[in-house]
Amino acid sequence: MSEDIMAAVRARSFGRRFLPLFSLFQLGTFNDNALKNALIALITFGGVAFLSDLPSGMRVPVAAFIFTGPFLLVTAIAGQLADKIDRGVILRWIKRAEVGIMLLAALGFFLTDMRILATALGLMGAQSAFFSPTKNAVLPQWLNEGELIRGNALLSGVQFAMILVGTIFGLAVGATGTTLIAAVLVVVAILGWLSSEACLPAPAPQPDLKVNYEPLTATINVVIKAFRHPDVLRPLLGISWFYAVSTVFVTTLPDLVAQTMGYGPTALQILLAASTISILIGALVVFLLGNLKIWGPEAVRLSTLGIIGVMVSTLVLVLIPGPLYTGAEEFGPVTAFMADPATPLFIGVLCTASVFNGMFIVPLQAMAQRRAQPAIRAQLMSAGSVLLNLFVNGTTFGLIALGGLALGPTVPFWIIIGGSAVVAAYAVYRSIVLVEREQPGVTKEPVGP
Repeated sequence: MSEDIMAAVRARSFGRRFLPLFSLFQLGTFNDNALKNALIALITFGGVAFLSDLPSGMRVPVAAFIFTGPFLLVTAIAGQLADKIDRGVILRWIKRAEVGIMLLAALGFFLTDMRILATALGLMGAQSAFFSPTKNAVLPQWLNEGELIRGNALLSGVQFAMILVGTIFGLAVGATGTTLIAAVLVVVAILGWLSSEACLPAPAPQPDLKVNYEPLTATINVVIKAFRHPDVLRPLLGISWFYAVSTVFVTTLPDLVAQTMGYGPTALQILLAASTISILIGALVVFLLGNLKIWGPEAVRLSTLGIIGVMVSTLVLVLIPGPLYTGAEEFGPVTAFMADPATPLFIGVLCTASVFNGMFIVPLQAMAQRRAQPAIRAQLMSAGSVLLNLFVNGTTFGLIALGGLALGPTVPFWIIIGGSAVVAAYAVYRSIVLVEREQPGVTKEPVGP
C-alpha cells in the first residue's frame, strides 16, 4: 500500500511535492531566529531582568542554551518517531504546535514576562528537534535522485537568508516593538501551519517500531547506529565541520572587528550579512551545477572543491591586511569602514570563503539522505543533529578557552585552516582514488567526504 501511495506522490509535479516543505521550513527558520534574538535584545538592550544573579556576559549564552538544550534532549526521540509515523502527519503537527508556542510567546511579549518567553524559546527548540530529522528523512521520499541535490540547495541556501532576516528583525524590534514582534511571530506561524496542511503523504518505514523515550540512552543509541553506517557518518561529520567553521566566523568576527579593526557594530552587521548572502550564493551554485557529471557521483568533487576553497580563502583572509581604524573615536563609523582601502578586499575574501562553504555543505546533505537506509533514515539524520550540536558546542567552549589564553583574534581562523586542510585531504582522497571504483567492472563503494 505504501508503495502505491509513494508512486502517486512522485507522479505530482516538483513544485507540488517540494514547495509546502520549503515554505514551512523557511517560515519556521524566521520564527526561530526572530524569537531567539528578540529575547536577546530584551535582555541586552531592553533593561528586562533575566537571571540577574549571573554575570552579564553569561546571560545571553544561557538564553541561547535554553533553545539548544531541549533540541539535544529530544532529537533522538524525534528521529525514532519519524521512522514510525507518516512524516507528512508529523510535519503538520509540528506546525500546529508552533502556532500554540507563538501564541504563548506573544503573551510573554505583551506581559514582558521572561519566564513565559524562556518557556516558549525552549519549546521552539524542542519543536525544531522534531522537524530536523523529519525534514531530512522525507526529502528522499518526495524527491527523486536528480532532484535531491537541487532541493537541498534551495532549502539550505534560503535558510541562511531567513536566519539573517529573522536575526535582524528580532534584534531591531525585540527591545521596543514587542507588540509588533508578537503579531509577526503568530502570523508567520499560521502561514507555516497552512503550508504544512498541503504536505503530501510520506508513509513511515517502521510503523511497528518501539520508541525509546529515555533521552540519554536514545541519543547514545542513534549515535552508535550512525557509527555502524560509516558511509552515512562521513557526510554527517562533514556537515558538522561546516557548522563548526560557521560558529568560528560568527563568534570571532565581533572581537576582530571591534578590538583589532576598531570599528563599530554596523561594520560587523555588514560583514555578517555579506557572509550569509554568500553562503546562499554557494548553495545556488550547487543548485545550478550540482548534477553535472564532472563532479562525479553524488557531486563529491564539488563538495571537495568547496572545502579546499574554504581553506585557501581563510588563509588569504588571515594574511591580507584588514581594515584598521586609527581615528580618535572609540569605534570607527561605518563611513570610515567603507572608505578604508583594505575593506573591499577583506569583504571579497570573506564572501569567497562563504561561497565555498555553501558549495561544501549542500552535496553532503544529499549524500547523507541518499545513503541512509530507508528503514532508519530519520534516526540516522537525528544522529547527525546530535553530532552537529556537539561540534558547535565544542567549538564554542574551545573559543571561550582561547579567549582566556589571549592568543589573539586570528588563532581561531588558523584552526579553521588546519582542520579544513585535514578534511580537504580526505575529501580529495575519496573523490579521486575511490571514485575510480565507479568505473565499469569495478566493485562500487560509497564515495564522498
